[in-house]
Amino acid sequence: MDRILFVDEDLAFMEVTQRRLRKIFDIDIAQGGREGLNAVAGKGPYAVVITDLHMNGMDGFEFVEKAKKIDPDSVIVMLTGHGNLDVSLKALNGGKIFKFLIKPCKPHVLEKTLQECVEQYHRNSHLVKTPEASPTNRDKILIVDDDPEVLSVFTTAVNATDQCDVLTAENGKIALELIKFIKIHVIVTDLDIPDMGGIQLLKATHRREPNMDLFLMTWRPASEFQNLVSDINLNAIFEKPLDMQAVLEKIWSALRSNRKGEIKGFGTAAFLQMIEMEEKTCTLQVRSADKVGFLFFRKGQLIAAETGNLKNEDAAYDIINWKDATFEVARPDAEKHTEINRTLMHILVEAARRHDEAEADK
Repeated sequence: MDRILFVDEDLAFMEVTQRRLRKIFDIDIAQGGREGLNAVAGKGPYAVVITDLHMNGMDGFEFVEKAKKIDPDSVIVMLTGHGNLDVSLKALNGGKIFKFLIKPCKPHVLEKTLQECVEQYHRNSHLVKTPEASPTNRDKILIVDDDPEVLSVFTTAVNATDQCDVLTAENGKIALELIKFIKIHVIVTDLDIPDMGGIQLLKATHRREPNMDLFLMTWRPASEFQNLVSDINLNAIFEKPLDMQAVLEKIWSALRSNRKGEIKGFGTAAFLQMIEMEEKTCTLQVRSADKVGFLFFRKGQLIAAETGNLKNEDAAYDIINWKDATFEVARPDAEKHTEINRTLMHILVEAARRHDEAEADK
């Protein structure tokens, strides 16, 4: 039986938990951070260490820092309150905390979490520890549902593939806090969740992270919601009960499509000038918020452009002025003819002029 260490100053709470779960887990308890470190050093290794954030003398963060130096392989769970959610998420993003639980924690939620942690501990023991295997470098999927069974089934299915990391949230408020502090690549939310509806959560997420892949779960027919989510580029709607194989295939497909040479951090004008200088022949897909455009190059010359109802020069002027754009270099379109006969520099100067005029009119 895998061994778990519970570190908290509330001895009565730990003893109740120990009795409740003793048939499932072998739990040692330690009252406070100092006693917890002695247990890690003298009685370890432990598959899972669960600790409270608020402890006198040594808080949960300090305890985890020191415990990880003694046994870096233990999977860590942090107990925290709503008011400390932001700092807990920063620790989670740093890679030391596998999961956090908000107090008071329901017994079945704690049990499920510890089971997931034990499974993660065994997966870690079989992984070759390389930078690529680091949790902070892997894609992250956020599952939002107040049904613990759905969270458990979904998490188990994703973890079994060992392709990415899973985070869970029981309501929209926690989900938005996670998105604020952690780079999430995919969010899958139920339609009916506490604090806000699933569609409201997806729209809020889309405004903050327009390139995130978005999925909705519901017991109702998917056709009822198509019109409600047409403005957020929803990847798919999953009808419950979930066909996990089909669900995972759609998620992996979305993640793969996002890896096809996506480039961020460049200004649009600078990036286009690089293509011209290197005389590239390619199709450049440009994304910004919910907008998508295409710029077509032949030997470094911009020959055509399109976005929405705009074509060629007008499309190019519009695309060049998009904010926070990301670029994806794809194969050239062999059937695309030359529709733009002006130089790239002329296009860039005219785009800048139009941008300045638009700003002056505001």
